[in-house]
Amino acid sequence: MEPAGLAVGVLALAGLFNNAVDCFEYVQVGRNFKKDFTTSILRLDNAQLRLSRWGQAVGFGGDLSNAQELNTTFGSRENADKVEERMKQIIELFVDAEVVSNKLESRSPSTTTALQRYNPQSDLAPDMLALHNKMHELSIERKNKTTLKQKMRWALYEEKHFRRLIEDVISLVDDLVELFPAQPAQKQLCEAEASQLDSDATRPVLEEIAKEQDHLLATTIERLYKAQVSSSSTGTR
Repeated sequence: MEPAGLAVGVLALAGLFNNAVDCFEYVQVGRNFKKDFTTSILRLDNAQLRLSRWGQAVGFGGDLSNAQELNTTFGSRENADKVEERMKQIIELFVDAEVVSNKLESRSPSTTTALQRYNPQSDLAPDMLALHNKMHELSIERKNKTTLKQKMRWALYEEKHFRRLIEDVISLVDDLVELFPAQPAQKQLCEAEASQLDSDATRPVLEEIAKEQDHLLATTIERLYKAQVSSSSTGTR
């Protein structure tokens, strides 16, 4: 018999999932990232997308009408605690990075170029902006209906802090996926993502990022592209 409190705990976990996905929304990138700005933004987008994919697959998204099914997914309070711990750690990573950002801003004049920020809507090339917006849209659609307080945006000014944040977030998402893979659901969601994200213009950078931090998306894009090429070749004979 499932613990009586697990269903209630699941609703709290769903709120944590929303918070974790939202953390990505408030991060900007400093202009001192220079040529790596585009890759940095898209790596952040992909990490958010992968987290949202996992959350949707285990039932955290939408209106939570399937919250009871999570009892089957997690199976015990101990397992639910493992999920809670990792999502809290993801949130704490962003909190810690924001503290570093605020310290830098407090020590530097507001007019210094070191504190200037990129704006994806105006600074990304059109194809990359479309990719950025689509990953963002897919991630936000997967949140549940929990209402959260809006935060102010803050910036990562040093690439070393960005790399550390991304690596740590990816590691925690890896843990969540390993704990509760929900493979059929994740694969289905990834198929839909690939069909919307992949294009001739964006494939090289998307594949590069996915191969580094999102192997499911990388293999899905590769498989769909090969099928497309094969279909085109057959059709031209």
